[in-house]
Amino acid sequence: MILIQIILVLAFLLLILGFLKRQGSHQLSALAKIFMMLFAAAAIFVILFPDSSNSVAHFVGVGRGADLLLYLLTMSFIFVVLSSYLARKQDQRRFAMLARQVALLEAKIRNKADDTKTTGQ
Repeated sequence: MILIQIILVLAFLLLILGFLKRQGSHQLSALAKIFMMLFAAAAIFVILFPDSSNSVAHFVGVGRGADLLLYLLTMSFIFVVLSSYLARKQDQRRFAMLARQVALLEAKIRNKADDTKTTGQ
C-alpha cells in the first residue's frame, strides 16, 4: 500500500466518523446515512483497488475509470445543487408563511388593544 492510499483511506474514515458524530446527525434520515456509508465504502474500495474502477467503467460502457468517476461526480454535484436549491425555496415559503402569520397576529392584538381603548373611555 502506498502512502497516498493510506492518507486517503484515513481521510475517508475521519470524514465518516465526523459525519456520524456531528451534532444534529440524528436528524438525518437513515437512508441518507446508509447512502453515505455505501459511498464511503465504494470510495475506500476504489482507493485500495484502483484498477477496479476501470473494470466497472468498461462494464457500463465507459472507456476509463477516471471518466466514470468524473461522470458520477458531475451527477452528484448537480444533485446536491438541485436539492439545496429546492430546500432553500421551501425554507423561503415557510418563512413567508410565518411572516404572514406574525403580521396577522399583530393585527389582531392591535385591534383588541384599540377595542379596549374605545370601550374603556
